[in-house]
Amino acid sequence: DANWYMDTSATSHMTSAQGNLTSYFNMSNKHCIIFCNGHSIPIHGYGHTKLLFPCPPLTLNNVLHAPQLVKNLVSVRKFTTDNSVYVKIDPFGFSMKDFQTGKPVMRCESQGELYPITKPTNPYTFAVVTASLWHDHLGHPGAPILNSLRKNKLIKCNQIKGSRIFHSCPLGKHVKLPFYASNSCTIMPFDIIHSDLWTSPVLSSSGHRYYVLFVDDYSKFLWTFPLSQKSQTYSTFLNFKSLIRTQFERDIKNIQCDNGTEFDNGPFWEFCKANGISFRFSCPHTSPQNGKDERQIRTINNIVGTLLAHASLPLSFWHHVLQMTT
Repeated sequence: DANWYMDTSATSHMTSAQGNLTSYFNMSNKHCIIFCNGHSIPIHGYGHTKLLFPCPPLTLNNVLHAPQLVKNLVSVRKFTTDNSVYVKIDPFGFSMKDFQTGKPVMRCESQGELYPITKPTNPYTFAVVTASLWHDHLGHPGAPILNSLRKNKLIKCNQIKGSRIFHSCPLGKHVKLPFYASNSCTIMPFDIIHSDLWTSPVLSSSGHRYYVLFVDDYSKFLWTFPLSQKSQTYSTFLNFKSLIRTQFERDIKNIQCDNGTEFDNGPFWEFCKANGISFRFSCPHTSPQNGKDERQIRTINNIVGTLLAHASLPLSFWHHVLQMTT
């Protein structure tokens, strides 16, 4: 085997072939190489040589010649000291960089259990591209994407572990924590009325741009009222309250809604205060707190859109379909 192998436990460079050395000196005294298992083999001499790649060549000084060796070994300790480089070993090979500047010197891939010093196939393989650099360059994708690109040989880098966390990733990709389902429940109809206003992107043929939704928390029954202007929300609520009082002989106790100005305004506040109705506003930027209304609006809009598409009617007819749906 003519290859040289990096060895972190060897205290000296050593080779089995005298021809690997450019200069050679015989050793008169009997010396031997002692292995960790206690066995030893004789040393016939020593010499010097150079690795002809990369450029400039790297030197191997005081290489021991022992014909009984199976592999040519490079002592990482002596090699880094003599050539002012440092070696970084990973599961796929090792990288060598200049100790002073940090400039890449060479990169050698390993297919087996040892780390051979192999000649690069082209000069560009000297530039070591780490998984972290590819991660940054590709816009911080997840580890499975990087590993898939590497396995398909679309990029060349080391395998990245899924448990590795980049500081910028959670900052740029954070999402809201999930909202848990509410366990609260009412014991009587109209104890809580959920309300929300929806704005249509298309003006209806009857001149309506909005509709307001009222949902009874106890029965889940809902009412919708189309509006031409947002300011009509207050008067519509007065009519709705009268409807509940006349038809069901019940009073509304609480209103759950968002912070829209159609609800959060002076007349609305004064009326509710005079009639003992409590306002329950959702916190800013927490729309799930008003989720019962928003889910109902989504369901209604899905039904309206589907019926319009099935009937080949223009979107401006949404008001008529809304009345039929609810």
